[in-house]
Amino acid sequence: MSAAPFHLLLVEDELADALLFQDMLAEQDQDITVHHVQNGQEALDFLTRPDQTSRPHLIVLDLNMPIMNGHEFLERVKAIPEVRSIPVLVLSTSEHPSDIHRAYDQQVSGYVVKPGNYQEYMHVLETIRAYWRGLVRLPSLEEVIRGRVGS
Repeated sequence: MSAAPFHLLLVEDELADALLFQDMLAEQDQDITVHHVQNGQEALDFLTRPDQTSRPHLIVLDLNMPIMNGHEFLERVKAIPEVRSIPVLVLSTSEHPSDIHRAYDQQVSGYVVKPGNYQEYMHVLETIRAYWRGLVRLPSLEEVIRGRVGS
């Protein structure tokens, strides 16, 4: 897998879920930096702040959150040219077909239902890490800033 640092934005309102995600991911890969925010508004604020050096390579998004839920976040973030090319992976407890369909309509890169036990969760995170960290090629931050992506 790639040895370059990888930045991930975790948008999750449940602190216990966020800590579990971060701990399990750290067991698999020490070169992944996770920045955690608790709702869509905090995620938008993080993504649109003037300091562009910490743009994530991947956004992992819960749907059911206070203040600004995941669907509202997707509507807003996909309308911002400077950040709309950042892939978004939904990680939600919702298996409802309308949530899944709506998320894909809002241009998510994937939709994963949160597993029910530790072993399944570890497998899901390993698969996510292997795919986004090793298999997929993502645009560089410089390409995104210069507008080569998404134009």
